[in-house]
Amino acid sequence: MSKKMIIKGVGQFLAKKYAADGHGVEVVSLGSLQNLKIDLSVELEDIFGGDGLFAIDKLVKTKAIEVTATDAKFDLDQLQLMMGSKVQEGVTSSIWVLNEQTVGLTGELDPADPMGPDVAVVDPKFATTLFGDGNFSIRRKDSNTLLEKVPYSSTVAPTVKQYMVDTTGATPRLVLNSVFVNVDVVFSYQRTETVDMVDILVNEVPFPVHIIHHGSFQQKDGTFQGIETELYQCIAKGTFSIDAARATASSSSVTLEILDPERADKKLGSIKRFTAPAN
Repeated sequence: MSKKMIIKGVGQFLAKKYAADGHGVEVVSLGSLQNLKIDLSVELEDIFGGDGLFAIDKLVKTKAIEVTATDAKFDLDQLQLMMGSKVQEGVTSSIWVLNEQTVGLTGELDPADPMGPDVAVVDPKFATTLFGDGNFSIRRKDSNTLLEKVPYSSTVAPTVKQYMVDTTGATPRLVLNSVFVNVDVVFSYQRTETVDMVDILVNEVPFPVHIIHHGSFQQKDGTFQGIETELYQCIAKGTFSIDAARATASSSSVTLEILDPERADKKLGSIKRFTAPAN
């Protein structure tokens, strides 16, 4: 008879997806688990016969296994498990700079023509790495009304409701009406950055994975006892949450439900109990 043990921790979790080219596997490793729950459930239906008030037998309608893993560290691979989109590493894309705030400075509409109209100029912090034209959204600090972008002109200043992006100099700048001199303005824009990313697409679905959970825990007799759960084919379901809150470390979780791997031996997976070597 198998010796009983106490599970004193959360262990480690691994999900493997076979690569599209059929060689090797793509691995999702959750090594900073906060909790992991494996639910095995059976749904029964009563079978009645005659006039008796008690069921004479039970019909097994469904069996299910669900695995819910919560990890302290966010990893795009977790989102990949849920959405099905592939993680793209080291690609050039855009990052938003939100609610940058500065004061409009006195400037010339055309720096080469000091006799031209006076304007207010704003130098974005990441002006040298704008993504495209920056896709700016600009407003006064005390107003929610956005200014309208108009093409840059070296002769006609923007109105109080307009702004221009001047890219004629060494560093792009924002050009506003002179009423914005010494006035706080708030703006958001896009800058260029090298990122790892997952595109969220309308037609992507989660992909099946082979999962392994492994944990080894010291017992009061000094031995290390382990448990390993292996499920041959699972697919993500439910809700993937990025739970961000003030003064709180965010964690993310993913839930997987078992699929029939359609193996000749009829196995869905296994749960193994073992005596582990001391750490």
